[in-house]
This record gives sequence, C-alpha cells and structure tokens, in this order.
Amino acid sequence: MKKILLASVLFFIGLLYLSYAFLPVYIPRKTIEIPYGTPTLKIFEILHEEGIVRSRLSLIVIHVLRKSKLEAGEYEFGGYVTPFDVYEKLSKGLHKLHRVVVVEGSDIYDIARILEREGVCRAEDFLRYATDESVPRSYGLSTPTMEGFLFPDTYFFSKNTHPLRVIDTMYRNFLKKTVAIRKEAAEKGIPIEELVTVASMVEKETFWEDEKPMIAAVIYNRLRERMKLQIDPTVIYALKRKGMWDGKLTKEDLQIDDPYNTYLYFGLPPTPICNPGLTSLWAALRPAKVRYLYFVVDPKTRRHIFSTTYAQHRKNVRKLRRFRR
Repeated sequence: MKKILLASVLFFIGLLYLSYAFLPVYIPRKTIEIPYGTPTLKIFEILHEEGIVRSRLSLIVIHVLRKSKLEAGEYEFGGYVTPFDVYEKLSKGLHKLHRVVVVEGSDIYDIARILEREGVCRAEDFLRYATDESVPRSYGLSTPTMEGFLFPDTYFFSKNTHPLRVIDTMYRNFLKKTVAIRKEAAEKGIPIEELVTVASMVEKETFWEDEKPMIAAVIYNRLRERMKLQIDPTVIYALKRKGMWDGKLTKEDLQIDDPYNTYLYFGLPPTPICNPGLTSLWAALRPAKVRYLYFVVDPKTRRHIFSTTYAQHRKNVRKLRRFRR
C-alpha cells in the first residue's frame, strides 16, 4: 500500500509539474536569436533561460510527439505565449521581420546600405548578386545588373535573408506592379530595359509629376537628334560605381571617363541609374508631345524651365544666374 501511495503521489506531482510546464508565460516584447547549427535540446535550453517557456520539458514532450525540424534565426515573442506557440513558430520558421522602406529613385547602392542597416544582409553581399550578370539573365533581362528592376516599396524581411531572395522578392513586385506598363510597352515595341532606363533618368531629374512627361520627351528628342543626353544624375551614378561620390557634383566630374557619363558618351547609359516609381515609368512610356531639347532647374522653386533652342536655353541659364546673385 505504501508503494502504491508513493507512486500515486509521485504521479500526481509529475502531473502537476507537467501541467505547470505547459502554462502560458507573459512576455514583454522580446527578441531571441537561435544561432545556426544549434542542437534541438540546446534550442529548448536557450528558450527556457530566456524565459520564453516555464520548462524545457514542455518543448521536449511536444517535440517527441511532433518531430518537426526547428529553424534557427531571429524570433520575436510578446504577450501570453504557450509552449505550443513557441514550437509552432520555430517549426514554421516564422522569423522576426524587419521593415525595409525603399523610396522611389533609390539605386542598388542605397538599397544595399538600407538592407545592412536593418540586418537583412550585408551590403557587399547584396551588391555582389545585384551586379552579377547571371542574375538578370535568369529573369530574361538583357541588362548586366538588376538596377531599375527592384521595385521601390515597403518590404518585410527576416534577419540574414539571402540576397537572392531579396532580389527575387523585389523583382517579382516589379512584375506585379508594372503589368499594364509592360503590356503597352510591348505593343509599342519598346524594350522594357530601354523604358526603365529612361524612367530612371526621369525619376532622378524631377519629383514633380507634371514635369516627368516633359523630361522624358527631352530625352527622346535628344536621342532622335543624336545629341548627348548630358544628364547630371548619370554622372553621379558613375561616381557611385567607382566609390567616388561625395555628395557634390563638380565640373571636373563631368569629364570622368565612364560609360554612364552622358556628357561624354552618346545614347542611353548601359543600365538604369535607379529604381523608378510608377509615375516615372508611365512618363517614359507616354512622353509629352513637345519639341523641347533643353531644360534647366530653378534652384528656388526646384522646377524646370524648358526650351527648344540652345539660344533660348542659354538665355534661361543666364537669367537664373542673375537671380542667384
């Protein structure tokens, strides 16, 4: 009888402990990182030590029953959490997501910096894949980099996401958002690479939506007249590629020997110079029906003054210089 009584007491105590182990834990928002290669039992130990579960036993019991593969990475917990919630999150790889905002006109160098700042991936790793010619080729693009095709938007990525997954997510978003644009461009016989390149220059030249079709018209008109485009942002992009951009464009910079320098080379730059938004893409597809060949920006209003002849352009430039004085 004593043995039976002792066994009953031990069973009851064990049942109580097991019930206690499965009780939810209240956690003020907390982030836990499970290193890659961590053994399953060590994962349970980390979660217990961090106060995510009351006992490792609860997770061991669930694991014996479920036998799921647990993913390493960064996880966020908050509020009342049960061992089942914890196990579910790790078995499904529901990692903590970092908000990444890519604004219109961001280039791959801007995006690389943002991704590294948010802990998504290293800037140099992202740039290595974004400039690897095999990557755009895998999507059927003829450009040597992914510049221009990483759609500006708000994204959510987990820590240590592979750069190729980041690129794929952003490119698929480009395809999704530009269905109508790509269809019309195909009907007009305009290669998407050319359209995006023009749109990228429009994006960098102005943020005024009503000016964008006119900027696009100037670019196309100058191409038809076999004139150099002489677009300042292309020179800035050339400097960025060489790690020489310091935030200020000089006259000496306009002489840099680089295929992106449209002051030296005729035609479009080899690739887009940024990732344009929808309004710039539409402007490149539907330029204004004007004969303008020149424009100059008014530094006070940040709006452009357009002209058809070089003489009128020079007059506009002199007028703005007088105002500056």
